[in-house]
Amino acid sequence: MSNNDSNLLGIRDIVLMNVIAILSLRQIPNVAPYGASAMILWFLAAACLFFPLAMVCGELSTGWPKDGGIFVWVKEAFGKRVGWIIVVCYLFSCVLFFPMMLQFAFTAIGFFISPELAQDPVFIGVGSIIMFWFLTTMNIFGMKWTKIINSVSAYLGVFVPSAVIFLSAVWWVLAGHPMSTDYHTAANWMPDFTKWDTIVFLSSMMFAFAGFEVAPMVAGRTKNPQRDFPRAMAVSAAVIVGIYMLGTVAVNTLVPAGETDIVAGIMQAMRSASETLGAPWLLPLMAFCLFFGAVGQVNSWLVGPIYMLQEASREDRLLGDKVAQLHPKYGTPAFALIVQGIIVSILCLSTFISPSVAAAYWMLTALTTICYFIPYLTMFPAFIKLRKSQPDVPRSFRIPGKFLPIFLPLLGWCSIAFAVILVFIPPAELDMGGYGFYLAKLLGGAVLAIGLAEWIYHRAQRRNALEAAQKAQQSK
Repeated sequence: MSNNDSNLLGIRDIVLMNVIAILSLRQIPNVAPYGASAMILWFLAAACLFFPLAMVCGELSTGWPKDGGIFVWVKEAFGKRVGWIIVVCYLFSCVLFFPMMLQFAFTAIGFFISPELAQDPVFIGVGSIIMFWFLTTMNIFGMKWTKIINSVSAYLGVFVPSAVIFLSAVWWVLAGHPMSTDYHTAANWMPDFTKWDTIVFLSSMMFAFAGFEVAPMVAGRTKNPQRDFPRAMAVSAAVIVGIYMLGTVAVNTLVPAGETDIVAGIMQAMRSASETLGAPWLLPLMAFCLFFGAVGQVNSWLVGPIYMLQEASREDRLLGDKVAQLHPKYGTPAFALIVQGIIVSILCLSTFISPSVAAAYWMLTALTTICYFIPYLTMFPAFIKLRKSQPDVPRSFRIPGKFLPIFLPLLGWCSIAFAVILVFIPPAELDMGGYGFYLAKLLGGAVLAIGLAEWIYHRAQRRNALEAAQKAQQSK
C-alpha cells in the first residue's frame, strides 16, 4: 500500500464516509407521518443506539486502529473463529443490501424519464449491474477514488438534497403559506407510547443510525487514527442527527403529516413545493440527487467490508492466498472485490424472478437486518470484555467514568436485540406465504450465513494442519 497522502483518510474524509454510509433521506418519510412527535422519536432513537454506537466505535477504533474494524475488535475479545463468523454475516448482509439500493437508485432516475422505464426490470437490473461494476473498478484503483466518489455522493446525494428540502420549506413559509403540519400545539410533540405501532416504529428508526462501524474498517489507512477518529465521530453524529431532524420538519412543512407517504414522501414534498411555489425543476433535481445518494451509499459500504474480509482471511488463509493478496500496483484487494461483484450481479438479476416484488423486497430487507445486526450483538459485549481483559491498550479516546462504559454498551445491545426480534413479525399487509414459511426463510438465511462461515473456517484449519504435517514430515 502506498503511503502517499492522497491514499490516506483525514477527519473530513471520515466524516463524509460516515455521513454517506449512515444518513439516508429515504428514512425521513418513514418518520414524517408522526409530525412534531418525530423530534422526540429521533432523539430517543439516537440516544438508544446512535450515541452508544458512536462512543463504543470511537474507543475501539483508537485502541485497535487497523484495517478490519469490527472483526479486529471481536477477534481480540472472543477469538478469530467468532470474528470470522461475524465477517461472513456482515458480507452476507452487504451483498443483499447492494441490489436493493441500486434498484432504488435506478427506479428514481427512471421515473423521470418515463413511468414505464421505472418499472422495466431490464433497465433496473442491467443498470444496477453496470453501476456496481463501475464502483468496483474505481475502488480497485485505490482509496483516492473511494474518497472522490464518497465526497461527490455526500454533497450531491445528501447535502444538496437536504438543503433543497430545507430551503423549499423556508421559501414556503416566507411566501405566506402556513406549515402543513401543526408544530405549535405542545401536545403534538409527545409520542403516544400506549400504541404498539409507535414502539415498533421507534425500534425501526434505529436502523437509520446503523453504519458507524464502516469507517473503522479502513482505520489503518487514515493519517492519524488515534486523533482523527474521536473528532470525526463527534462531527458525524452532529451532522447526521441534525439533518434527520431538519429534514423531517421540512417535509412536514410541505406535506401534512397524516398524508405523507412512507415511500415517496420526499418526492411528495417536492411535488407540493414545485406546484405551489412554481418551481417545476425541483422534481428532476431531487430524482438526480436521490440517485447519487443511493449510489454513494453503496460505494461507502462496498470497500469497508472487503478490507475486513481481507484482514480476516489473511492470518489462517481462510479463503486461500488469492483473497488476501493486494493488487500489485494499487494495493487494493482486487480479487475479493471482483468476486463480490459477480455475486451482486447475480442477485441484481434474480430479484426480478420473484412473483411478488413487495414480498421479495421485505424478505431481503429482513434477512439483511438479521445478518447485519449479528455482528452488532457481538461487538457490544466485545467492548466490555476488552475493557477488562486489555485495559492497558492505549486509547486516545475512552468513554468517561465507571458507569457509562458498562451502561452504553448494554443500552446499545438491548436496542439491537429488540429491533431484531421485531423483524420476526411480518407486515400484515404483505402475503409472505404463511408465518411458518416466512420464519423458515428468515432463520434459514441466518443459519446459512453462520453455517458457511463455520464450514470455511474448519476447512481452512484442516488444510493448514495437513500442510504443516507434510512440511514436518519433509523436514525429517
